Amino acid sequence: MRHFFLKTLLWLALALPFQLNAQITMNDISFWIGSGTYSAALVVDFNDGTSPQCFVWGYRFSDPSTTAEDMIRTIDSVDHALQVSFVGGFLSDINYLTHSGIGGNPDYFASFFGDGDSTNWVMNMGTSEVLTDSVWFGLSYTPWDTAFNPVYVPGLPVAASPVNAVAGIENAGYRLWPNPVAAGNSVRANFSYDEYIVYDAFGRMVLKSSGNNSAVVDVSGLLNACYTIVFMKQDGQSVQQILIVQ
Repeated sequence: MRHFFLKTLLWLALALPFQLNAQITMNDISFWIGSGTYSAALVVDFNDGTSPQCFVWGYRFSDPSTTAEDMIRTIDSVDHALQVSFVGGFLSDINYLTHSGIGGNPDYFASFFGDGDSTNWVMNMGTSEVLTDSVWFGLSYTPWDTAFNPVYVPGLPVAASPVNAVAGIENAGYRLWPNPVAAGNSVRANFSYDEYIVYDAFGRMVLKSSGNNSAVVDVSGLLNACYTIVFMKQDGQSVQQILIVQ
């Protein structure tokens, strides 16, 4: 029994540092919006007791005067599952899928700077903060009455899924055909790309391939279902397309 207890203590001593320093990198982010040489991450934690309750989006930009509000509004305009409300320049409400944080009912969103480590968050001055390259900007739904309640910093996020956002791609002239496509066949694209990732209806990556600017998109291995394909280019731009396999 004593040996079991000592082994348990040893396991906890080894495991605890990893739990306390849980980290996510920008390579783990699957939903990127915008273009440019700089990158930032937006983390939103609803603290509603569900799992998951904390999500992260990627944002690319080139203007060094870009603010967190600019980033939030841009992501909001692309992700159809996300709704953000600003009142008088103050971020009030955020809704995402089944999650909701309403300003003042009962809490508010506090903002933080971080580095991807779930323990390294520092409160900042709000969404008017100017973004720097590789910065993590966190929003956490938390009580403001810190005399009786602790401030909740953002937790470890999961990657928001691009399957929730189809942002007017048809208007931009991008097209896949045939669509729908019969199972076992490939489709063609009228645009060039360097890599593509296919997500199923649950946001899970089911296929990743280099494109090499080929017009043929090999989806012959996909089962009958609806998918989102995200095409990436070397300049940081991305194109999203819905594909139906039947």
